[in-house]
Amino acid sequence: MDNHKKWKIKFSIIMVIAIIIIYGSNILVLKDPEHVISYIWTHLGFIPVDILIVAFVLDEIISKKEKEAMMEKLDMIMSTFFSELGNDLIKQLSSVNKHKADTSYLESIKDWTDKDYENRLKEIKNVKIAFKADVAPENREQYLTDMRNLLVSKRDFIVGLINNPNLLEKEEFSGLLNTILHLDEELEHRPDLSNISDVDFNHLNGDMQRIYNKLVHEWIYYLKYLNKHYPYMIALIIRTNPFDENASAYVKE
Repeated sequence: MDNHKKWKIKFSIIMVIAIIIIYGSNILVLKDPEHVISYIWTHLGFIPVDILIVAFVLDEIISKKEKEAMMEKLDMIMSTFFSELGNDLIKQLSSVNKHKADTSYLESIKDWTDKDYENRLKEIKNVKIAFKADVAPENREQYLTDMRNLLVSKRDFIVGLINNPNLLEKEEFSGLLNTILHLDEELEHRPDLSNISDVDFNHLNGDMQRIYNKLVHEWIYYLKYLNKHYPYMIALIIRTNPFDENASAYVKE
């Protein structure tokens, strides 16, 4: 038996002896054992009530704290995702988007507040963001090859994220990862990307559009998270804004 258990046993014995002494002396001095017994029974009756209340309250508090801690970790995972893949993916998709003017507002996020992020998230939550890959036929092979190389290089990283069971709490982000893996599979099953017809490219365009919709939403959510919890980190994100073709990590002003 370890010392910790021995201490518990000794402490319990001392407490039982103290209880016997206290109640025993009460009976001897006041000569009223009925009162003492009634008092003990009354308080014993409240013990289950106290346990019930405390158990529910503590369980709720602990569950809330655990969920907050888990969501904090998941938000940090999003930070890793955009550093590893998300920002590069945005650049590749935005660079060929025929409707990039529709997301031009994302080029100037420097002065956004928490309210601005919330409003923008509400606006695009159920809206299909315009996207169409405008790539000339002679450039499609190179573009799709670059896209495939990027996704293949990050495949293990994406699979690792998806295998995180906690991501079930972030349905939108999980959906984004699944759409990325699907495009990865589509490109992987096309060894000869020089043989892409217009119909086939339109099919791949649909897969890229699904990614783009979810990617924009998650990127704004990610910035909102940084702006609220890590404002010193968002400065670099603003300078390297993947939606801004002229963005630069160097501080200019």
